[in-house]
Amino acid sequence: MAAWAFRTHQFRPTSFDSAIGVVEPNGKLVGAGLFQNYNGANLEFSYYGRRTMTLGIVRALFRIAVAFDPSRLTVVTAKKNRKLIRALQKIGFKLEGAQRRYYGQRDCARNTGVRLVMFREQMDSIAGVAPQRAKETA
Repeated sequence: MAAWAFRTHQFRPTSFDSAIGVVEPNGKLVGAGLFQNYNGANLEFSYYGRRTMTLGIVRALFRIAVAFDPSRLTVVTAKKNRKLIRALQKIGFKLEGAQRRYYGQRDCARNTGVRLVMFREQMDSIAGVAPQRAKETA
């Protein structure tokens, strides 16, 4: 799945914790979700597949995400991708900030990434799973 995403969307391969494919009924791979950089609390998510994201796919991906047991799910996208940013916010992601020079060496709008986050309670609700109890810290 990851190799398909890297090749089809022409970006440099990155490390990932898990890759999930989205397949049409005819068996054709049309999308891929990558869960990356899980650190015990934060899980980063990337999705590749133009016009293939549906609410059912979102729910399925969130069921996989909550299996990692994160407290938050992070998505970064290009600042210019306003349509995706609005869609993510409709799902429940909250704007956390901008990351300048995220996509290139020059400091310009084209190279700025927008970071959005969703916390565990919202993820559980969308995934349709029972909420997890907060873990006690020492």
